[in-house]
Amino acid sequence: MQTHTVSIIVSDLETHPGLPRMLQSVSRQSIGLEDMEIVIIGNGSHPSSALSTWKAITGIDAVRLFTADQNANVAVARNAAAETTESDLLLFLRPDYRLDPKYMTTAFAVFEDHPNTDLMYADYIRLAPRNDRNARPGMIQLPSYRDELLQTRGFLGPAVIMTHTAWESTQGFREHSMYQDWDMWVQAALAGNEFYHVSYPLASCEHRKVSFRERAEDGRSKAMIVINNQGFFHMHTVRWALAYLRGESWSEAFGFMTIPGPMDVTRMLHDHAMKTMGTDIMAKKAIHQFDQTAINSAF
Repeated sequence: MQTHTVSIIVSDLETHPGLPRMLQSVSRQSIGLEDMEIVIIGNGSHPSSALSTWKAITGIDAVRLFTADQNANVAVARNAAAETTESDLLLFLRPDYRLDPKYMTTAFAVFEDHPNTDLMYADYIRLAPRNDRNARPGMIQLPSYRDELLQTRGFLGPAVIMTHTAWESTQGFREHSMYQDWDMWVQAALAGNEFYHVSYPLASCEHRKVSFRERAEDGRSKAMIVINNQGFFHMHTVRWALAYLRGESWSEAFGFMTIPGPMDVTRMLHDHAMKTMGTDIMAKKAIHQFDQTAINSAF
């Protein structure tokens, strides 16, 4: 099997306690360690002994610390770190992600057997945090790739590996959005890259609660994905995004982490027109009168 050089880029700006376990999952890969480099992104808060500790955990000498600016956010830091790599494949991870021991074996096989593949994603396992009794662990089975799915949800999950060429076809991670990964995948799709789905759980990540800030900024972040990648979306969805950012009353945030499709936008416009003309109240009255007539006629 042909091997590839791989750069694993891990954002650890807030020194996540799960980083050692993530690195341990990398060390357990059945192949590819000798062709791999790991780039840990920090902001100066890691101890001086961190680098030697990471090398000891992974058994890899090609581990380095990329120190980002103090004020840099995750998107800017990941872009800057990626620019320092020259590997065939790029894998962006969070410290709470874990890789299955067969992750690299599978990835190398996919890129060898399907040479047109630019991005590979796989099913994954969602882990329940120890301090949250309401969350339940489970395997997340993802569908085969279709543009229509990515236009609605950022469904690809953790541990999406991409070719360096695919990375270069995008503008990198955009910083003014909560959904930086989703936006990146849309950029890749818009540039004509091919996606490949592996129907086996090759990664895991922790289930985390959604913050109030994330819910509050959901609509704007989705609208920005659409505005920044207009060629990937239907004109009605683009109209929704522009209207939402302008604060027009008919344009709703829609379902959490879900971008409205053309029929959803049409429904929003219809409902708004009904309310504006007052016909929604008239319709309710007519239904109520019909119900009363039906009840009375039964006796």
